[in-house]
Amino acid sequence: MFSETATGLEQMFQNLASESNKVGLEMNTSKTKIMTNSIETPISIEGQNIEYVKEYIYLGKLTSFHSNRNENEVDRRVNLAWRNYWAQKEILKGDYSLKMKKIIMDSCILPTLTYSSQTWIFTNTIKNKIRSCQHAMERSILKLRRIDKKRNTDIRNKIKLVDALQHTMTLKWKWAGHIARYQDKRWTTQTTNWPGPSGKRHRGRQKKRWADDIAKIAGKNWTTTAQNRHNWKKMEEAFTRTGAIQ
Repeated sequence: MFSETATGLEQMFQNLASESNKVGLEMNTSKTKIMTNSIETPISIEGQNIEYVKEYIYLGKLTSFHSNRNENEVDRRVNLAWRNYWAQKEILKGDYSLKMKKIIMDSCILPTLTYSSQTWIFTNTIKNKIRSCQHAMERSILKLRRIDKKRNTDIRNKIKLVDALQHTMTLKWKWAGHIARYQDKRWTTQTTNWPGPSGKRHRGRQKKRWADDIAKIAGKNWTTTAQNRHNWKKMEEAFTRTGAIQ
């Protein structure tokens, strides 16, 4: 639930609890959390205070008001991908064919690493984190060390994994096209088009926004450009090329 005021949110909670009770349901207050970018005003449901948190995992994605939430989410994805990698070590580190290892990497590890990447802001730091993670896994599979001085491109050509960074950027580009073509007022459209807090942005270098890299390829009016599916598809390659292996 979203509200501009603590009073409004508390009333929404009370209404939900009341309607739930009518059908024999009860709100689990221990699992109900609140996040705010303002003052943490105490809010209670049926006499129990609801906990305020700085971040929360919702539908598998880190949600937070922190300015570095994007980087934190990618770090979390990298850690989860490694955990999944080591869970499959019997195959990935064993005497199985590279073809079998590629199947495991592309079908099990890649989705873990790139989950929710449609929402990411691709700064250079983020791009390097994704590249480094996949390169390290490739070297681990081939039992290579840094001192072996094997080029990343040569390693990729040998294993032939789907490029993780280009994959994430493809997902984002396609998702942006879907959002732009929605004709209703769903949350995804409204939040994407939201200009941000009122007032001028701070002086100096500005933080990168979600649509900045898309606008760099498709222009500031990218939502209009996306209406032409054919042209949008043609621009996809130019967008994903910025994530080419290094």
